[in-house]
Order: sequence, then structure tokens, then C-alpha cells
Amino acid sequence: MRPQRLEAALAAFEDPAAKARSLVPLHRAWASTAAIPAPVRPVVARSWQRQSLKNPAIRPLGTGDIVDRRERAAVLSGLVPMLEERLLQLAADAGNELVISDDEGYVLWVAGPSPIRRRSEDIGFVAGARWRETDVGTNGLGAAMAERTPVQIFGPEHAREEQHTWVCTSAPIIEERTGQVLGAITLSGSYRTAHPHTLALVSATAREAACLLAARHDRELHLLAGSVPAPPGRHVLVDAQGWVAHSAGFGVGNRLRLPGNLCAGGTWLPELGAVLAEEVPGGWLLHGGNRETDARLELELAPVPVAVLVQDGQRTEIRLSERHGQILALLVANPEGLDAHGLMEQLPGTTTTVTVRAELSRLRARLGGLIESRPYRLGLPASFRA
Repeated sequence: MRPQRLEAALAAFEDPAAKARSLVPLHRAWASTAAIPAPVRPVVARSWQRQSLKNPAIRPLGTGDIVDRRERAAVLSGLVPMLEERLLQLAADAGNELVISDDEGYVLWVAGPSPIRRRSEDIGFVAGARWRETDVGTNGLGAAMAERTPVQIFGPEHAREEQHTWVCTSAPIIEERTGQVLGAITLSGSYRTAHPHTLALVSATAREAACLLAARHDRELHLLAGSVPAPPGRHVLVDAQGWVAHSAGFGVGNRLRLPGNLCAGGTWLPELGAVLAEEVPGGWLLHGGNRETDARLELELAPVPVAVLVQDGQRTEIRLSERHGQILALLVANPEGLDAHGLMEQLPGTTTTVTVRAELSRLRARLGGLIESRPYRLGLPASFRA
């Protein structure tokens, strides 16, 4: 994971009241002209640019909808005990509350001292409320989700004036294996409690949550690999999202792109080519194909180039760029194959064999090893579609 550059809203010994007074003219200038003054911090300037001061009224969800959203956010729900253990007591000691929101910015858990929670109710920062930037303007939770990085929003950096006495320090929880933002954690309170250490604490907790999820997924893959006996021959065992638990005979990375309509039987995958898919508990076992497959390739050039792989009665369409369509057409027309020089001579606008080889490399990645080399030729029957 790349180290994050954290930018606190104010320095450790900076006077919060003086800082807030210095920000009021900047906010007023932006509110009246929509022009962002130069002294505004870059993260705040980007947030001000993303949204409008005219946000709709906050209408929190009902209790039943909150329960439904907590059940929907099962992965995030499993992290709540750890988040509370790491942050809740420290938040209370600092006069802050702990807020946990889901991937759409809905506040699902709020905990902390009663006085601060009553104050947050006055501005609508309550369970069931959605606090994205488009809902309530610039705020810590919304900015952290939009920026995908920890953010501290102080006093008049908030878009709405009723939030100008607050400081909100937020960090998104990002699942590393998918890059998905699962939610955000926020410590909020009076701007007089602002401190740069809060940003570091929230950031470290979000990273710990991401590491717990990664470790949990590794354990799940290990269990999957142990529960499915390895078959003879080339194969890849993946979970339902395509993450590789075990492989033999294939040079694969950590994850395969599985089509949404994958079903048992013969199929074709870009990274593997022709395979036999077998559904197993928790994922898929993909067996390597062989030369005796009945697969064939059909090339359609108009209105846009499309390669159609037909295997076991199933059709897989792969959209191509114009250049890749031209290359594939030459290979279909020359089943005996062409070297890079032969392709260069017949491709319009191509002047070097280096360019040809680069395009072939990209095309072979798209077609999952269907193109052989020395010379370049298709490894299965191919024809043009009318």
C-alpha cells in the first residue's frame, strides 16, 4: 500500500478560534462569487468545486431501513466492534463522537458522549442521514469518500454555515482486493477539539480495517484451496469474484476476469483461452482446454470489429479496436501465418515491425492466447462473418 500524505486542517499549537476567524472571509467570498480564494487548502478547494451550496433538506431513513442497510453492509458490520474498540474511548475523551457510514454515505452507527450527539442531531448528522457532498456540501465524511483518502474538514471549510463550529476527521475504508469503498469512519466534534493527531489516528484505523479484510480474504482462499482436490492437468481454482486460490500449468496473476454469465461447461476467458468451467462450493474450477476442442473464431468487421468465439454451443463476443480488427483480418485471410514484416507491409499506416509487435502483444492479451507466434497465426479454425 502506498503511504498516504496526510494534511491536517491546522497545526498542533495553532489557535482553533483564530483559525476559524481567518477562514470566514474565504468561505463568504466563495459563497457569494463561486470563485475559490487562493489560501483555501487544495483538498477543500476541490470539494467546493464538486458541489453546490444549494443542497436538499436532510431526510434520514427510518429505523427499518437503517437495519436493512446494516444487513446489506455485512462486511462493514463485521468491522464495527474493532472500530469502536480503537476509536470510541479516545473520541469520548476528546469530546468527539464516532460515526460509521456505508458505501453510499448513509450514517449507520453513531456513538459517543450524549452532549456531542445532541449537538449533531441539530445539524442532521444522525443515523439514517446521507452525508455525501451532494447531500450536505463539503464535510469530512463526503470529502473522504470522494477523495478516497483521509480528510480533516475544519470550521468554515464546511460548505454549510451550521457546520462551521465543527471539525470532522474522516477516512474511507477501502477493500484492497476490489478497490471498493465500503464506507467511512468519522470523528466529529467542536472545532476547538481539532488536532492533527486525530487525522493520523483515523487514518491508521482505516488501514487496519483494510488489512483485516485482506487477511480474512486470504484465509477464505486458503480454505477454498484446501476444500477442492487439485485435478490432473492444467487448471485454475478461483473464488466467485475470480481471485485465484490455486493454479497449475497457467501463468496467471492474482485475479481472473470472470464473465457475469459464467456457467458450467466449455467457455473462453481472455487470460486462459478455451477452458472447461466447473462450479464448486465458493467458486469455480477452470480446466485447461486441449487442441481437440471444437472451438472456432468468427470475425465480423462491420459496423465495428468483433471477434466471436464459438465453443460447445456458446458464443463469446470480444469487441476490437479498428487496428486489431485489421490485424485479425489478415490472420484469418492467411491461416499459414505471417511474420511481423509481412503484417507491416499489409497494414495501412504502419511503418515499423516494432509497432506491429506491440499491437500483436495487446491483441494476444485480449484473445487469451489464440494467436500463436513464429509466425503469427491463429491456433483454431477462423472465418469471416458476412
